[in-house]
Amino acid sequence: LTGAYLGGRKQIGMGFRRMVTDATPRLVLEGAREHNLRNVSVEFPLQRLVTVTGVSGSGKSSLIQDVLAPALMRSFGKSTEAPGAHDRLLGADHLGDAIFVDQSPIGKTARSNPASYVGAWDSLRELFATSPVSRQRGYTASKFSFNSGDGRCPLCGGSGFEHVEMQFLSDVYLRCQDCDGKRYRAEILEVRIERQAVGELRPRALNVADVLDLTVSEAAALFAGDRDVIRALQPLVDVGLEYLRLGQPVPTLSGGESQRLKLAGFLAEAARSGSRAGTRQAAASRQGLPRKGTLFLFDEPTTGLHFDDIAKLMRALRKLLEGGHSLIVIEHNLDVIRASDWLIDLGPEGGEGGGQIVAEGTPEDLRLHPTSLTGQALRDYDRSLGLGVLAAGEPRQRLTIAAPAR
Repeated sequence: LTGAYLGGRKQIGMGFRRMVTDATPRLVLEGAREHNLRNVSVEFPLQRLVTVTGVSGSGKSSLIQDVLAPALMRSFGKSTEAPGAHDRLLGADHLGDAIFVDQSPIGKTARSNPASYVGAWDSLRELFATSPVSRQRGYTASKFSFNSGDGRCPLCGGSGFEHVEMQFLSDVYLRCQDCDGKRYRAEILEVRIERQAVGELRPRALNVADVLDLTVSEAAALFAGDRDVIRALQPLVDVGLEYLRLGQPVPTLSGGESQRLKLAGFLAEAARSGSRAGTRQAAASRQGLPRKGTLFLFDEPTTGLHFDDIAKLMRALRKLLEGGHSLIVIEHNLDVIRASDWLIDLGPEGGEGGGQIVAEGTPEDLRLHPTSLTGQALRDYDRSLGLGVLAAGEPRQRLTIAAPAR
C-alpha cells in the first residue's frame, strides 16, 4: 500500500466538494487576540469541511483550541476554561452542539474498551442472554457485564488485571490469577453462542471471553447478521480501527487511536435510531424548525496515520457532513487540505511573524495566492502528482486576501 501511494497508483480521494456560497450559514469569531493572534476576525462556513492551515506557530491552535472551542463550549453552557481574548462569537445558534475531538486519553480504567465505547457490548450481552443455557439458568444481560453484577470475576472486578500501584515507578497491571484475564466467573464462560463467518466451514462456539478477544474485523464478519451489533461496529471499521480487539483496554491506545475511537463513538451515536440527537432533530423537523447539526473540531487527526488510514478517515468525516454536521480541522496534511471545502490560512510566518489571516477560500483559490506558503506547497504537490497548475497570481474567480493587521 505504501508503494502504491508513493507511486501515484492510489490516491486519497477528494470526495464530493461542497461549494461555499453567500447563503451558506457561518460561524463568526471577531477580534481574536490570544497569544500571537493580531485582532483576527474570521468566518467559518458551516456544514462544510473547513481546514485551518499555516506553518507551525502561525496561530492555528491559539485560534481554534484556545479561543473558538472554549467560546463555543461556554455558549452551550458546558464547563470549560476561559476563552482566549476576543470580542464576540456569532452564529452559534446555527448549531445544536459543539465537540472538540483531541488526542487526549479516553480513560484510565482497564474496563473500558472499544466494544463498550461504541455501544456494541450492550447488544452482544443481549445475544448471550437469549442463548438456551442462559434461559435455562435464568441469566439476564447484566450477568455478562464486566462493570457490575455478580457474573464478573470477584478478584479483579471484571478488569482481567490486578492493578499494582508503584510508589516511584509506573503502575503495573498483572493478569488476574483467578480468571486468567478472562474477566468472568467460570459458570458464565460456559454460556456460548454459535456464529459463522462467510467462507468458514463450520460455526464457532464463542463465550464472552472469546468475543472480547476477537478483532473488530473478525467480529464484524461473524456478527454480520446481527443488525444492532454490526451497526455499532461499523464506525470502528470506517475510521480504520478494525485491527483492535473488542476487549482491548483503552489506556493502551495511542493518541491517534484514541482520537479516532472518539470519532467512531460519534458515528455510532449518529447511527442509532433511538439516539437523543436523532430524536431532537426529528421533533424539530416535525415542528418545521431548521435542523441543527453538531460542530466537530479536530486537532491534526492524521497524525501518525498511513496514507490508506487517512483515506478511511476522510470517508468517515464525509459521513458526518452528509448527516448535516460541520467540521473544522487543524491540519498540515496536503491530501486533507486538497480535499477540504474551505481553507483558512494563517501566517505568514510563525511566532511574532504570524497571527494573521493570509488567505481564505477553496484549495484552488489558495493555489493562486502569491505569498501563501500553503499555496506554494499545494502547487508543488500537484506538480509531483503530474497535475497541471496555474502560476501564482494568475487571475481566477474569487480570492480573499486578508488586509494586514493594523
